[in-house]
Amino acid sequence: MKKLLVSAIVVLMASPAFAAIQNVKVSGDITSTWVGRSNFDLGTTLGSEGLGTVLSNPQPVGLKRQNVFITQTRLRVDADLSDNVSTTVGLINERAWGAEGAFATGSTQAQNTDVQIYLASVTMRELLYSPLTVTVGRQIFNYGNGLIMGDGGPNNQSRGDLQFIAQDLTMRTTRDGVKAILDYKPLTIDLFYFKNGQFLVNGNPITKKSSSDVYGINANYQLSDPWSTVVETYIFSRINGNDITGVTTSNRGDTLFVPGLRASTNPVKGLNVQGELAWQLGNHPVVVSGVNEAERRRAMAAQLLASYALPVYQKYKPSVNASYTYVSGDKNGSTNFGADAVSSAKHYTAWDPFNENQGDGTIYNTLFPLTNMHIVALGASANPMEDVTAAFTWSGLWAADSYSSGTTSENPLLLFQPDGGTGTISPATKHDARALGNEYDVNLTYNYTEDVTFGVSLGWFVPGSIFTNNNNNTASQALADVAVKF
Repeated sequence: MKKLLVSAIVVLMASPAFAAIQNVKVSGDITSTWVGRSNFDLGTTLGSEGLGTVLSNPQPVGLKRQNVFITQTRLRVDADLSDNVSTTVGLINERAWGAEGAFATGSTQAQNTDVQIYLASVTMRELLYSPLTVTVGRQIFNYGNGLIMGDGGPNNQSRGDLQFIAQDLTMRTTRDGVKAILDYKPLTIDLFYFKNGQFLVNGNPITKKSSSDVYGINANYQLSDPWSTVVETYIFSRINGNDITGVTTSNRGDTLFVPGLRASTNPVKGLNVQGELAWQLGNHPVVVSGVNEAERRRAMAAQLLASYALPVYQKYKPSVNASYTYVSGDKNGSTNFGADAVSSAKHYTAWDPFNENQGDGTIYNTLFPLTNMHIVALGASANPMEDVTAAFTWSGLWAADSYSSGTTSENPLLLFQPDGGTGTISPATKHDARALGNEYDVNLTYNYTEDVTFGVSLGWFVPGSIFTNNNNNTASQALADVAVKF
């Protein structure tokens, strides 16, 4: 009996301890999408984009045509451990149909069908004192309309297993970090930090300066006026070590500080107006004649948004919207360091896209980095029948500072490709032109049930006068998806 009692105690001591779970919620979504794309290279070929070589048989570069099915699956488990402690775990799988064992020319990343961690965090409410909530682990960092901190990163480059298929469509946009929320209603203050990147060799940082870190503070105040006005102010920063990619870029590193203001108000029924203004300061690393230097950042961004639910034909819920976005450029961004005669010498005025999340689903957002642009968009939507929403949007793009002709001069135009990871193409441009192009998008959504949605999106991007005749083909895309949430 004594030996049995001792054995039982030993087993109990060796057993793992589990936290008491008060409540568990399982949720998720499955989205299957057909992606059809054409001329995302705008017709660019080797020998036509100003590389100094004219080929008798030009070879295409970039994405000429695409016809692929993808499925994105997310599974989320939320568990309440006590009154003030909860955990969240999320898994994600993104893949092209038939990717397993498929023959691939190029990166085998397109064949990857692994299940990955999407969310993994613990939230502690009333930590130390009642207004404080802290979340630690992989989570979403998103503020305002995603002009600065939308957590997607520039064009969703190299995020997840779709980076060599359709990187702009990835849902894997979370980061590992910590967030502290101080709730002093009507004032809410968020303080956060997340790891933006880490260069590792054999599992260890190559140097103490081989990481990219993001810090931020965001204050949100809800006024008590009848317009439901919200005012936000923030400062976000990104500190890159000088060895983040394994190659020293500057002995001063790469620093970025982004202070800004945002406001939203509803002056009349059905009308929402928003405005945002931000600046970028810090150091931009450059190498001049083999010497590591740094330019001072002086960039700016502004955005105005308006949406209005029309008080007519309310059965069809008609609405209109308009937006204007400005992000500064630098007409001699590649050569402006030193005692040049130009006004921007030793200053880098091009806007850094940072962690933007703008223009979701559009062709121009897939191709163009959010910098050196004026973007004007006008749209309308309505419900022509029950459970069906139809929307149309026109977007016009103009360069804030002119691009140079060719790819080796002061300010070349570089376009991302959705199947190229972080790869870019360099179309030839005209020095005296600013019109980047016009995009036309049509979107249809059908809510089959509360849980199942069908969607169709059609888009055409018509290149503007900035492009030469060799690479001004109209880009088009068709997306058709079925999504279920549970």
